[in-house]
Amino acid sequence: MPQKPGRPLELTVSTPEHLETLKTWFPDRDSLWQWGSPHFRHPFTDESFLEDAFWGKMPTYSALDEEGSLAAFGQYYERAGRCHLARLVVDPVRRSAGLGRWFTAALLEIGLRDLGAAEASLFVYRDNAPAVCCYRSLGFREHEWPPDREPWPEVMFMVRLAP
Repeated sequence: MPQKPGRPLELTVSTPEHLETLKTWFPDRDSLWQWGSPHFRHPFTDESFLEDAFWGKMPTYSALDEEGSLAAFGQYYERAGRCHLARLVVDPVRRSAGLGRWFTAALLEIGLRDLGAAEASLFVYRDNAPAVCCYRSLGFREHEWPPDREPWPEVMFMVRLAP
């Protein structure tokens, strides 16, 4: 498991209680769509949020701080033989402290092992410079879009190839 930043954190399977906190991190449509894509309905209801986040349909993890409060959230699934990371987010008040890198690396380690994959992928908005920098630091590089998806100019498809 990657070294944890600063204070103690626990990586755990997400619960519905974590989603209650998660929803508060997206006060407007733009922040919600940057995280979950424009397929997320806004304003959302409890039910639509669960549906749009594919709750219960893919592995979903949370990072909790020493008080048990949600610090980060993410999911993964298999896409074209790779571990595809999805809906990664760090608590807005905890950003720029290394938590995103730690959480992404930890989730990636679990996902690669669980799926038996050697490579990983993700989508990220080009203008989300901190996230792009984080993913590059973990070995992700911009890659040609998957053939089953229509490219969005404002979104980058990134892949981390097998070592």
